[in-house]
Amino acid sequence: KGVRETPGARLCSCETKANEPNAIVRINTGSGYRGDEPRPTQIPYIAAGFFFARSEFLIDVPFDPYLPWCFMGEEIALSLRAWTRGWNIYAPRKNLIAHQYRPGRLGLPKFWESVDRFWGREGIIHRVQAKVLKRIKHMVGYPDAKREKIEQEGIDVVLTEIEEYGVGTKRSWKEFMEFANMEMNEEKSIIVCHSNQW
Repeated sequence: KGVRETPGARLCSCETKANEPNAIVRINTGSGYRGDEPRPTQIPYIAAGFFFARSEFLIDVPFDPYLPWCFMGEEIALSLRAWTRGWNIYAPRKNLIAHQYRPGRLGLPKFWESVDRFWGREGIIHRVQAKVLKRIKHMVGYPDAKREKIEQEGIDVVLTEIEEYGVGTKRSWKEFMEFANMEMNEEKSIIVCHSNQW
């Protein structure tokens, strides 16, 4: 059976769950298209599970090899990197393809469970991701992930080649934050997400 064509959705909201051990901004679906829009909407975020671009994207925004087993944080890092390197992000008006993301309901391991199985150590994903997320948080501008703090923790290896795989120079971090309607709460070291009406 083919996929039924449906109106697309815009990734135009985000949230930070501050009570999580490795709290990072998460990208969410915002409003959907009605179906009569004349063109796609420019949005601030890339959906890691569904995006396509010209091959030049991989030259301008190469995948970061220093983000192993990254799940949470991948979308904000990819979105920020692409946008600051001059790429505009658009939400497709129609869903023409789809993929199933329901491993739990099918009895299959979720991403984070497979990492624990690979290493044969329960909970290792949390320790790995805590370090990987420092790289993303540094890129995104979290106060608790400034270079000095990372060096004090003795994990400055997470900043390896950050200039190559970090924020671009065509547009600034500040311009991205304004476009995405986000702000940094310095006191809590979290990103506050405000709704966008596209």
